[in-house]
Amino acid sequence: MDVLQTWIVVGVPGLLLAAVLFVGNSRVRAMGGYAVLLATMLTFVLVPGDPLSAAAIGLAMVVFVANGRGQGADDQLPEHHEHRERFTVAEH
Repeated sequence: MDVLQTWIVVGVPGLLLAAVLFVGNSRVRAMGGYAVLLATMLTFVLVPGDPLSAAAIGLAMVVFVANGRGQGADDQLPEHHEHRERFTVAEH
């Protein structure tokens, strides 16, 4: 497989899946996102002749780690559905 085919078959779906897993403040989903990014990066390491693709995916991992995704701070933040105020019953 050449680099373009690898991006079409593995790279784009892997990055989309990782992006979906990083939505919200869940530590478990963030760890899944890191696993998907790592697997995608290792796939590009094995493709001969294109170390820049692996480096780009690795850079995405570094950015997420630098932002603290999947760390203890995520457990303290509420999910988007946990702080809705519309359509709730008023307390008496």
